[in-house]
Amino acid sequence: MRRLFLLASSLWLLSLLLMGCSVSGSTGAPPTPTIDQAKLANPAAGYCRDQGYRFETRKDDVGNEYGVCIFDDGSECNAWAYFRGECGSEKAKKLALNLVEAAELDQTVHINIFAPKTSSVDVDVSRQPRAPGMEVIVQIDDPQTIRALLDPLNKTLPLTPPVRCPAPYELQFTLKNGENVVIFLGLCGLHGDQDYWRGMTIRPPEAFVIQFNQLLEQAGAPAK
Repeated sequence: MRRLFLLASSLWLLSLLLMGCSVSGSTGAPPTPTIDQAKLANPAAGYCRDQGYRFETRKDDVGNEYGVCIFDDGSECNAWAYFRGECGSEKAKKLALNLVEAAELDQTVHINIFAPKTSSVDVDVSRQPRAPGMEVIVQIDDPQTIRALLDPLNKTLPLTPPVRCPAPYELQFTLKNGENVVIFLGLCGLHGDQDYWRGMTIRPPEAFVIQFNQLLEQAGAPAK
C-alpha cells in the first residue's frame, strides 16, 4: 500500500509537468527539495539570475510592475516569457537537441526507472549520481515498450536552462554495448550531465509523459 501511495503521488507530480505548474510540499507528496525562498516567490527572477543574466523590475504606463531579463548582448524579454522558454538571447533561442540521437538511445535494450522509497528523500537536479534511498520501480525489457517511450523524444526539441526543482525520477537506459545513460525527470523536464546538454533541460512532449504515467500505473498494480 505504501508503494501505491507513492506512485499515486508521483503521477500527480508528473501531470503538473504538462501544465507547467510549480509544486509546493505537502504531506505524503514526493520529496520537496530545499529551495531559495526568494526564488520560490518569483521563480522567473531566480531563473534569469541563475543563468547569469540581469533581472530588472519595471512599471508599465499604468503603474503595474513586471520583470525583464537582460542578456549579455543587451537584448531583453519579459522574465516570465523567458521562464517559459518563449524568448531569450539569440544564442539560447538556437539551442535544440535530438536526445535519442545524441545519447544513442535507439540502442536501448533495458530501462530502469528509479524513484524515492519515501517522501523524506531529498532529491533535486543538483544531486548526482543517485541519491540514497532511491529504488527501482519500473524495469523495461520489452522492445515495443522501450520504443513507445523513446519515439516522442526522437525529434529535435528546444533546450532551455533549468530551474532548480525536484527531479524525483532517474531513468537509466542500458545500451547494447553495456553503457548506461542516466537522465533525470522532474518538473523542470529532462536533465542530464552529458556534455551535449549539460546545464540545459528538455520539456518532454505530452506523448512521452502519457507513456511514462502509464508505466507507473502498470508498476503500481502488483505492489504489495
